[in-house]
Amino acid sequence: MEFAHNFHVFARDMSHEFDEGRLTEVEAGVKVCEYLQKGLKCATVSVWAVSGPVGQRSMRRAAGFDGVRGVGVTTPVDFPERGGAYFNALLASGCYVCPDTFADPNLHAVKDTMLVPFNIHSLLSASYGSNGEVWGIISCTDSIVRRWRPAEVTALRKCAAEIAVRRARRRARQALE
Repeated sequence: MEFAHNFHVFARDMSHEFDEGRLTEVEAGVKVCEYLQKGLKCATVSVWAVSGPVGQRSMRRAAGFDGVRGVGVTTPVDFPERGGAYFNALLASGCYVCPDTFADPNLHAVKDTMLVPFNIHSLLSASYGSNGEVWGIISCTDSIVRRWRPAEVTALRKCAAEIAVRRARRRARQALE
């Protein structure tokens, strides 16, 4: 997928804009989500921060883009871990692919709190971080049952890896300051 190849340049530009103070982290996050939403042609893309120990993890939406309405999303939403099945599966492989969320037993615990209210019928997620630590998740959703193509999965994984590299570099620079 061409957009994933070009994501490197896009992410470099967003990092530069953020580092120079021309964009906030949330504004850059919205632009990243919009780029991914348009490339994957899904309903929404969100970037989530992950925190907490295993069994008490939490996801907090840092930014998103709603492709249905064509608007950035900046309102934080928190979802605590419920049972751990989704987190465990995602973190074990770095990616979670689900064509039908309502039929997925790993997502049953969040059906009423997340899937139904946000009309999430399919999900593609990739985690990012460094040295075994997960810093965040990129999630792509659709309002219909959708079979995610292997090229789409690979593209999202590449984009998550690019974000991980950029955040690791930023953290290393900040540690030196």
